[in-house]
Amino acid sequence: MRIEIYAHRSRYDERRKTNYHIEFKGLNMNNFKGLTWGHPRGYLPLQAWATEDKGVDVDWSIQKLEGFESHPIDELAREYDLLIVDNPGIGEAAEKQCLLPLEDFLNEEQMFFLKQTSMGASYESYRYEGKHWAIPVDAASQVCARATTGDVPQPESWNDVVKLSQEFSGKIAMSLGGPHALLTFYSISQSLDGRLFVGNDLVLDCKTAVSALEIMREIFTHQQHDLINLNPIGLLDAMQNGMFDLCPAIFGYINYATPQQGRAVTFSNIPHCGDSALRGSVLGGTGLAISARCNPTPELIEHLMRYASDGVQSSLVVNSGGQPSNITAWKSEQANLRTNNFFANTFETVSSAYVRPKYDGYIPFQDTSAAIIRAGLIGGDSAEHIFSSIKENHRNHLPG
Repeated sequence: MRIEIYAHRSRYDERRKTNYHIEFKGLNMNNFKGLTWGHPRGYLPLQAWATEDKGVDVDWSIQKLEGFESHPIDELAREYDLLIVDNPGIGEAAEKQCLLPLEDFLNEEQMFFLKQTSMGASYESYRYEGKHWAIPVDAASQVCARATTGDVPQPESWNDVVKLSQEFSGKIAMSLGGPHALLTFYSISQSLDGRLFVGNDLVLDCKTAVSALEIMREIFTHQQHDLINLNPIGLLDAMQNGMFDLCPAIFGYINYATPQQGRAVTFSNIPHCGDSALRGSVLGGTGLAISARCNPTPELIEHLMRYASDGVQSSLVVNSGGQPSNITAWKSEQANLRTNNFFANTFETVSSAYVRPKYDGYIPFQDTSAAIIRAGLIGGDSAEHIFSSIKENHRNHLPG
């Protein structure tokens, strides 16, 4: 026989001056439902920690990557207590009041620990309207990926990539599927010393934008066009299976550095445009958020903070195929030995990666602008026309 107990508590949102409610379910208040994304990096470490730590009972469900990127977060927050989220969607989630800010349940010492130990801008990437909305648990950015046994040598600059694409036709591919065409454009633009946004405003100058798009066009001319719609996992699978040798800017996945089958992939710092201090990479990774329906008990808070600790991130997370957000784990000699120096080889790039805007409407802008770039590359549109279309698209997706 199953018994459900329902209780309600109001929390006050000072910014909106409204109340919302949290629903408690179950006789055991330390039973929680979590949702993560459908890649071993996304679910194996969380499941391993849920098994090892007996202080709470967390049942982690898995959704496909496409759902992770597109399913409305407010709908998911009505069904789950814990959600793995990405940083660009935090603004939408906060505006819909479906997550609890960390400041509601973590003390100053715990917040300071997360700030001091998170890789690069991971901690601040989950900040919106003066509050933090997720605990960083996974750090990633665009890096350079090369088949370890491939023919294409390691490029240092984007100019090198252009020349290598001509010399090794079909062996180099950009990451262009989903939002990644726009993110590749961001990376090259920043490496050209372009400034992308001020607040919600796209302020990139036309000269820099056109130069970045021309670099993309030069590379695209010589790549296999049937790879254009693949996401990073699909591209890395293709590289692992011998279809091509190098992707100059792609979100790194630790499991491809030490694969159980196929070619290993060597990850390194992303190319630059003449100044190695301007790598231009875009920050990804994930955070662990608590939904507004959840009652974060002291046991749950302890469970989450221990998962973010130096020890668990450096050992259990890495050993389970995860990609930690903790800087100690990235510097760990043992973790680097286990992953063919994945962390050490990409540390510089991830540490300086760019944080995208978070305004409500940014995600649709990102997706549709990436589609504009893909269509422009395939159709041979001028770089000026592509960028003009991106700017108009940006205006159409601004909030309000």
